[in-house]
This record gives sequence, structure tokens and C-alpha cells, in this order.
Amino acid sequence: MATEIEQKLNDELKDAMRSGDEVRRDAVRMLVSALKYEAIELRRPLADEDVEQVVLRIAKRHRDSIAEFKKGNRPDLVAHEEAQLKVVEQFASQQMMSREEIEVAVRETIDELGVSGPRAMGPLMTTLSARLRDKADMRLVNEVVRSILAASGTGSS
Repeated sequence: MATEIEQKLNDELKDAMRSGDEVRRDAVRMLVSALKYEAIELRRPLADEDVEQVVLRIAKRHRDSIAEFKKGNRPDLVAHEEAQLKVVEQFASQQMMSREEIEVAVRETIDELGVSGPRAMGPLMTTLSARLRDKADMRLVNEVVRSILAASGTGSS
């Protein structure tokens, strides 16, 4: 393990084990494990970009799990996933965009493409996906696009 993030993970794991923080320990172990599997899969040591992609992928899994557990009315599991997500996000060098930042990006892209109404959803999401894929939760981007298009369109979604 050579990268800065990997060294930070090892230090964090030791601290979590000493302090008895099980949530932090488990989240860090999951990241370390995912990084080892990624290195095996790529058959080479991980570069910083590779590590960042793994961290973002794990964070996305936690967000997806949170959404599913909310649908299933499981607040205990939602709280557990949110706690782990908070730990995982500490290791992402590029933070995810907030809803407000996504709204600005969506409005700028709508103006740039000159589109409106529900039919603009496809081209708009294609463009935004290319621009925001690793910077924003695409589920949230989709939600923002729908709400903005519904508000600016004919009123139907």
C-alpha cells in the first residue's frame, strides 16, 4: 500500500480499533478490502485516481443502500449506513456536489442547450452525466432535472 489515502486508511483503522469505534473500524476495513481487490483486479499498484474511484464507488453504494432502507422503513439501517458514509466521505479528496450546486449546473446546462419541458430530459441527462458523473450523485441530479423541467415546462412531468 503506497498511496497517501491508503496510508491514511491504515492509520485510521488502528485508531478506530484502539478507540473501540466499530462503525469507523468497519467502514475503514471495507475500504481497505475494496482497495486490495481493485489492485488485484487491475494487476498493478493503485494510483491515486484508482483509489479515489474506489472510495467514490463505496460512497455511492452507501447512498444507494440508504435510499433502499428508507423505502423499506428501516431507520436503524439508515442510521448505520449514514454513519459509515460519513466515514467513507472523509477519504474522498473530491467532495460530492450539494443540491444547490447541482441546481446551478442544471440551469446552466439548460440555458446552454436551449431546451425546456419534459422532452429535454434525455439530452439534458446525457450532457450532465458526462459532466458530473464523479462529482455528484446522479440520482440527485435526475431528481433536480425533473423538478426544474416540471417547473419550467408546461406543468406536466
